[in-house]
Amino acid sequence: MAWYASPPSWKGKGAMTPIFEAVGLRLIPYDVEHDAQTVAWLNDPELQGDFGLGRKLTLESHRAWIAANSSCLIWAIINESHAHCGNVLLHPVATRSSAYLQIYLDAAARGKGVASRALTSVLNYGFNDLGLHRIWLHTLTGNVAAETLYRKLGFTREGVEREALPRDQGFVDQFCWSLLEYEWRARVEARTR
Repeated sequence: MAWYASPPSWKGKGAMTPIFEAVGLRLIPYDVEHDAQTVAWLNDPELQGDFGLGRKLTLESHRAWIAANSSCLIWAIINESHAHCGNVLLHPVATRSSAYLQIYLDAAARGKGVASRALTSVLNYGFNDLGLHRIWLHTLTGNVAAETLYRKLGFTREGVEREALPRDQGFVDQFCWSLLEYEWRARVEARTR
């Protein structure tokens, strides 16, 4: 379920980020109060490896990224204990009716269905409220947990971007995944029958 201060917009600067309730979760608009935890997560070696990040972030560099990506919709995931346990990002591309999707969680929140519940809310919003046709993402080779999650949500692995990211004096492949609006709608309708 989503609540808005005004009707949603995704046409660039000033895009609204609604609040969602999911079982045991609340997705709220990301704000400066979430920066310290987010930077800590993004500097974690495991998460850096899963995302292909190659440099340490600071609060200043993180804030600069957010300012430079003002059309990106970012949610902080809040759990039942009112703790910030992850973030979801949706980067709309208005000219293509598509959006790039990212999610990352605190290690303690992984494997508990948090990502699935959070992404279901964001996918519903993207397809139903924003009118997107396609939502896409990347995974690095070897990220089996992410691949399992995205398959469960209905994403299709489209292909491999060979040696796309530098890592350990070499390069690693990444997979491109997508989900189309009519595929999502069919999955939702099948679950409600």
